[in-house]
Amino acid sequence: MLVQQTWGSGDAAGTDERITALLPQAPFDVRVAVVGTPEDAQSGTDASRYLASALARRIGEPGLYVVVADGAPVAIRAVDTPWDETLLSLQRYRDLDAVEAASGEDVLSPGVQAEVVVRTAVEATPTSEGESATTTSLSPGTVRDLAEREAQLQPFELPDYDDRPDPWGAGARWAAGTTVGAGLLVLLLQSLAGWPGWRRRTSTAGPARPAPPDPATARAEAESSLAALSRQLPSSTGHPRHEQAARARDAADLLLASDDAVDLVGALVLARAGQRVLRRRPGAPLAACFFDPRHPGPHQQVEERYGDADLTLTACRVCARDVAAGLEPDALLEPGRGVVPRSRPYYEGDSVWARTGFGTLSPDLDTFAGDVLADLDRRR
Repeated sequence: MLVQQTWGSGDAAGTDERITALLPQAPFDVRVAVVGTPEDAQSGTDASRYLASALARRIGEPGLYVVVADGAPVAIRAVDTPWDETLLSLQRYRDLDAVEAASGEDVLSPGVQAEVVVRTAVEATPTSEGESATTTSLSPGTVRDLAEREAQLQPFELPDYDDRPDPWGAGARWAAGTTVGAGLLVLLLQSLAGWPGWRRRTSTAGPARPAPPDPATARAEAESSLAALSRQLPSSTGHPRHEQAARARDAADLLLASDDAVDLVGALVLARAGQRVLRRRPGAPLAACFFDPRHPGPHQQVEERYGDADLTLTACRVCARDVAAGLEPDALLEPGRGVVPRSRPYYEGDSVWARTGFGTLSPDLDTFAGDVLADLDRRR
């Protein structure tokens, strides 16, 4: 169990104690790290996923590896557990959505994200086959407790990368439980030193692009979010944005008939936007990263030039940092096809997603959903 002070949202000790107390209740070993990453090992929005994979490979023992690194979304690796990793991932999405809805937050603090996943491992029934999760596995009391915990912590916002302290300095705190304890820090550093993927931003070969989204994963995530939105709509008929959410639901539902991975990501974005617009405090309902709408918030405005036009775009902190440094952000890629055989950033194409920036260039959700529905009509 490792929770660094820098990423403890004002109570690293409390986060450590809460999660450590849960670990003996899990049906398999669980290893948890809520950390930053060294400056020469940045992996952007993939930081948690890469570090979880590095730890699982280096430690080489069965169990669940839960990592929140550098403020990127929580990532997991399930090694020789009763869970199918994809089904566990989908279940944790449902559980994270439930806590976000109860807390009114679009982005949970790193420690709360990690605790949600550990509680999923404790409360959910492991499964290696079957349909993906459509409801939360957490009890109402657990969801309420986690939402209250989120409210107690300092608001989470990624620090400015140029000014943040060395994440591996004297402020780090860790404790031993059923996990690797103090030895985890050594494994973290050794794993990073020997993990080429972490150094892609300083490689002489240039930064490596991520792969296009996996259609099966994108479809499962979209179906799960759409099911959650469909359950919300009947009880929100009096909500001033009910019609916007319903229109988003209709567009997302039609997109599920597509085999195109980017369309399926669009369905996921619409379903999540529909949920968010029903619960969000007043403000822009489509706050998302233009470069990849799956990237986590918080978001900020960046200036980018495309052709002869100067655009103001919404970006996550990692993509905003890349734009400021003159680097190409980790964009959502559309698979190559026809006269364009190689994958490329989705916004270099001529799809409805490129025209709308997955809604980030649209004035509101109703307009975005309407543009998608009109595009679907033209395809028929």
